[in-house]
Amino acid sequence: MDHQNEVLFQTFLEKTLNGLVFKVRDASFLVFAVGDDFLNLLGLQRANILNKDIIELPLGLFHPSTRRVLAGILQHKQNATINPFFIQTENHAKNLYASVKITPILHSDGQVLYLLYTLLAIDNNISEAKEMISRNYLMQLLDQAPVGISILRGKELIVESANNMMLELLGKSDAILNLPLAIALPELHGQGFLKLLDDVYTWGEPLVGNEAKVFLIRNSKYETAYFNFVYQPIKDNLGVTTGIMMVAAEVTSLVLVKQQLEDSVSNFKSVVMNAHYGLLVLKGKDWIVEVANQPMLNLWEKKKEEVLGLPLMEILPELVGQPFLEHLRQVTESATSHVIKEEVFYYNTGGGIKKKYVSLFYDPMMDKEGNVCGVIAGAEDITERVESRLKSERAEEMLIIAIESANLGTWHYHPISKRLIVSPRLKALFGYTENEEMTYDSVMAKVTEEYRFMLLKAIKSSVNYGEQFNLDFSIAGNTENKLRWMRATGKIYRDNEGIPIRFSGVLMEITEHKQNEIRKNDFIAMVSHELKTPLTSLKAYVQLLALKAKQSGDVYTIKSLKKVDGQVNKMNNMIRSFLDLSRLEAGKLYLDKERFSVEKLIAEIVEETALTDRTHVISTIACIPVEVYADREKIGQVINNLLSNAIKYSNQGTNIQIGIDLKGNSIQVWVKDEGLGISKKDAEMLFSRFYRVENTPLKTVSGFGIGLYLSAEIIQRHNGNIWVESEVGKGSVFYFSLPAEGTESKEAQ
Repeated sequence: MDHQNEVLFQTFLEKTLNGLVFKVRDASFLVFAVGDDFLNLLGLQRANILNKDIIELPLGLFHPSTRRVLAGILQHKQNATINPFFIQTENHAKNLYASVKITPILHSDGQVLYLLYTLLAIDNNISEAKEMISRNYLMQLLDQAPVGISILRGKELIVESANNMMLELLGKSDAILNLPLAIALPELHGQGFLKLLDDVYTWGEPLVGNEAKVFLIRNSKYETAYFNFVYQPIKDNLGVTTGIMMVAAEVTSLVLVKQQLEDSVSNFKSVVMNAHYGLLVLKGKDWIVEVANQPMLNLWEKKKEEVLGLPLMEILPELVGQPFLEHLRQVTESATSHVIKEEVFYYNTGGGIKKKYVSLFYDPMMDKEGNVCGVIAGAEDITERVESRLKSERAEEMLIIAIESANLGTWHYHPISKRLIVSPRLKALFGYTENEEMTYDSVMAKVTEEYRFMLLKAIKSSVNYGEQFNLDFSIAGNTENKLRWMRATGKIYRDNEGIPIRFSGVLMEITEHKQNEIRKNDFIAMVSHELKTPLTSLKAYVQLLALKAKQSGDVYTIKSLKKVDGQVNKMNNMIRSFLDLSRLEAGKLYLDKERFSVEKLIAEIVEETALTDRTHVISTIACIPVEVYADREKIGQVINNLLSNAIKYSNQGTNIQIGIDLKGNSIQVWVKDEGLGISKKDAEMLFSRFYRVENTPLKTVSGFGIGLYLSAEIIQRHNGNIWVESEVGKGSVFYFSLPAEGTESKEAQ
């Protein structure tokens, strides 16, 4: 608007408006024009108020909320009214009582340019003023009310008044006064309350609501609240509704407590009904069954309709004479819980009396006064578990009787704590009295030196890898140095995570058996030794005759003597094996260790074997130069035995390979053939004493089954391992490993 038009507009307002016009500038409201009637009515001079901000004008001219109402109109761009209030005139000559209407004038872009402030319903009647004073006093009383009270006027539900409690409940300030409720509380849209208020206004009937859920913006965030409320219509003398008195009390805390209580009851019932064990709620002195879940019904073999709402004794009269009724009385009288780990429960069915084992607990239920009003009972059917335990106990009793009858000692060793528990018989076998302490370390100290390492290794293999523990060893008595022989067998037991928790077994004395075996071995050794002398002489005569036959050119005799010489060599090898076996079992097999080249030893053996056997192709593969500290003669004996077996158990003309691999700190020697192969069952027993594979193709192959046994014992005494990999029809590969380094000492094994 240009200056000329603005002056004309100002002049027009001065002549027609009973009020004044504010011009909006930034956050200020400047007096742009003042009507002549307004000046005359209030006794004001135009020059004293024109172009001044509202805050510079006398306080008595405006309602205290006027500036907030003006700010609200700027935001919402809608008309507003201010309810009647006292206006203080300049000369105090008269008292005015008036209401005000404020109308925004908008620019084409929608911005508020001017605000028309017009006086309405001017009244000089002092009686009405006194009435207004009384009304203000009433509002002061309402402000002190413990509930929220608000007056809504007209169809638009203008918030005429709201006490402090109502403003607090709504999370709003008095800026909502004189605004339609829909604008003052925009979050009410879609919640139904505006529709309820409109119905009250239209039909003139009050409405009461309890625990109504409402979403409010309080403290700048959405909150869920619950209210009890009353919408009371306000009517004039003709009975026409002119407004609504809204009374509200917040009950959010109460509702939440009730919800928690309901959730607790629901959760309790859910826990009861979904428990894997039987649960029962008994109420009153007659123990009426209020709740019983399915496991409890299964335990009783009853249906729900046969149980719920009935006294316990009517459901199970057979409880008379059983301990359960006494348990319930104790819980009821003492108001304390009761737990029964195991009890026999007899109950009646269509097929007669049955028996189950149960574990039980009883918890008292208390009322508000602290008196017992019921019992929660829990029961678990442990019949299968108890019967299994009783069966195990009977089996254990029989086992103990059998062990005691066989004069065996038992032991239980805990690998982690190294705690050893032994039977009195085992203590006696080791020379301890029943009251003497026997530890894992003291047991190992009694084992003779030549078997101590073997025993420790066997225990470690069983604990770590689950291998079978079965070992013969010798011990020195506790009170005497007499050598005694023992045989131990055991097994490792693990928990669900595979961790070893117990190593248990039995021990028996085999001294007499071992002594008989030693006598037998001594006899074999003596016979073998006696046979060596004539065989040595026989071999010398054969060699002498072969030399003479060669000189005379007797070809037939030469061939015959060569076969005789081969048989003599077989006899010598057999006798040497028997001697080694007897020394081994007598504990007299000694190792004479030295550092030597395994590659050279293999080369010598292959060369010697090739001279006596031309039926197979023997070759060395990847024989890397490596030295070991071991008994050269006995390692050579092992290699000879593996090569000899490869020749015996494979067809003529097939290949035999021997090689060396380096595996970490160990060397690995292997011999591969293209023979008949070995089944998995035979492979597991192959290194046992006197074991021979029994099948038709091998019946013509000579042997006593001690070569591989001796080889295994020699390798184990070198702290090595020996094994075979084979498949029937595809040949075999025999391996043995030795430490690449050792100590330079001569030790008896």
